[in-house]
Amino acid sequence: MKRLLIYFTLITWALLTIPTQVSAQTADTLDIAPLPVGNVNNVIVGDTLAGGLRAHPNRVYRLTRGSIYQVTAPFIINGSIKIVATRGTNRPPVLAPAILPDGSSIGDFFRFYGKGSSVQISNVYLISIRADGAQLGWSTGMSLNADSIKLKLRGVIFDGFTASGLSVNAHWSKMDVQDCDFRNLMHATSWFGGQPFISGAPIHMDTCKFINNTFFSCNSYLWSVRGYDKYSVFEHNTIVYGIVNPFLTRQGSNLHIKNNLFYSAHSMGGNPDHVINGWFLNYPDTSSSSIIYIRGLDSTSYWSKLWGGNIAGTNVYLDPNNGVTQDMLDPSKRVFELKNNAYFWPKKLTDFYKAYNDTVKLADSVDVPKYGQSNEIKAYLKRKLIMPTWLNNYAQWTIDSLFVRTHVNTQVANNINQDPGFSDANVLGQVDKVIDYVHKICTNTLDVPWFFDPNNALYPPAWPLPENLAYTNTTMQTAGTDGYALGDLNWFPAQKAQWLVTDVKAEPNSVKPTEYTLSQNYPNPFNPTTVIKFSVPVTGFYTLKVYNILGQEVAQLLNGQLNPGSYSATFDATRLSTGVYFYNLTGNNVNITKKMMLIK
Repeated sequence: MKRLLIYFTLITWALLTIPTQVSAQTADTLDIAPLPVGNVNNVIVGDTLAGGLRAHPNRVYRLTRGSIYQVTAPFIINGSIKIVATRGTNRPPVLAPAILPDGSSIGDFFRFYGKGSSVQISNVYLISIRADGAQLGWSTGMSLNADSIKLKLRGVIFDGFTASGLSVNAHWSKMDVQDCDFRNLMHATSWFGGQPFISGAPIHMDTCKFINNTFFSCNSYLWSVRGYDKYSVFEHNTIVYGIVNPFLTRQGSNLHIKNNLFYSAHSMGGNPDHVINGWFLNYPDTSSSSIIYIRGLDSTSYWSKLWGGNIAGTNVYLDPNNGVTQDMLDPSKRVFELKNNAYFWPKKLTDFYKAYNDTVKLADSVDVPKYGQSNEIKAYLKRKLIMPTWLNNYAQWTIDSLFVRTHVNTQVANNINQDPGFSDANVLGQVDKVIDYVHKICTNTLDVPWFFDPNNALYPPAWPLPENLAYTNTTMQTAGTDGYALGDLNWFPAQKAQWLVTDVKAEPNSVKPTEYTLSQNYPNPFNPTTVIKFSVPVTGFYTLKVYNILGQEVAQLLNGQLNPGSYSATFDATRLSTGVYFYNLTGNNVNITKKMMLIK
């Protein structure tokens, strides 16, 4: 018994020290010169062992701000990697496609392999435009091609990609994309080309977090959840100008969409052929096209009778071979949160719709369902444009009726139709290019992309970025669920600085502490939230993080500057499983860890 007690004590001590060990790990840093041409890919790809595994998986590759790195071959990475930029505020290091001796260029930049590997890239500018001004055809910035890859992006810019910025082709990735910009992702002649983030169908995901990103002048899908998802959050993102539907999330299992701004998103609402025949994946709706689509297993609605059969729900994601079992698809376990978002279409666009519809003579033969009949019928319909909406008719019925009946955890509230009030004249003027592109889609005459390029500086890219997406609507500046502005908080720097410590609140009327404390969380055990109180006696930069029993970080509650005082943090473990977790306070030479228990 004594031996068992000693063994347990040693194991407990080891677990308690895991966060300290994690934070203390260091890696060597290798600076990479921009010349000669191709040096960056030769150095990084060349740093491998026989068989392609990473020779130095803990190495940090550092690129120089203000430099342009000409890439001559894709980065094929089998294992973990970390790429950063030198410190500063000037333009991030640019990775651009080199013009090869035969006049060709690479088609994609990063291909990540290695099951369970970790990819971290910060403050790098990826551009799909060459020095001669030519845009790459069907180009991709990054692709995940092995299961369980952990991708962490901070401050990465994706510019001009014609296929996709990010693509996921394997299961159970953990994506954490924050403070990034996706701009000018479009294709000259394909209005579905230019997708900021696309995943395969069905590709199951562990975590898909997109927070404080900007999507500006991009053709199509910017957030893609096309398989079973354990936890997906799209929060505080700014979407300005898009051509077709921004989301592929119709049957998402655990969706949290909140505090976002959509301005002239899905500007091409579609014509009858597009809407009726589901080009925008709005099936089974036949009359309206929208930013948000959502549906479940349905055999009772008007639409299911109209099409003569069941409408598929999350049941299509049943995939035991890849870990998705029937019990995971129980509707009562499904979560759909759609809160505190703003959407708006500018008057110029709505006026164009009316003028076009008043004069259009083009018509199409469309297969149209007829209620009570098993076969579709032919109809000759004018190619009128259907104005986009926030929620199409079927999505609204799903929320109001089907989700209530099947006990889906549904939270839909405070989504508003308001003009943000942009003050940048160049941003407001971009709607003219949107209208021109939409009109060319209507008339089958696409020929050129609709770049935002007020300075005629696609290559080398202008810095700072020429668009200013801060807005003047004071209601929207405090309309988030957290009291902050809707959209990407990077456009409101003062709010962003405060938001970084949103999860931590100062205790009112507290006496200035004389020592560091980290109290036991309460309640403990807990489900699913608990409060952690702590105090700091001096001003400094502090972190408060939560780790699982393997020492893996599962939450960051604090990462910022605090003044002396007592504080409380609320930890929400909704997405986590039952088990032991550790919370760790660090900063100013303090390092305190305590244990807590989640029981579901």
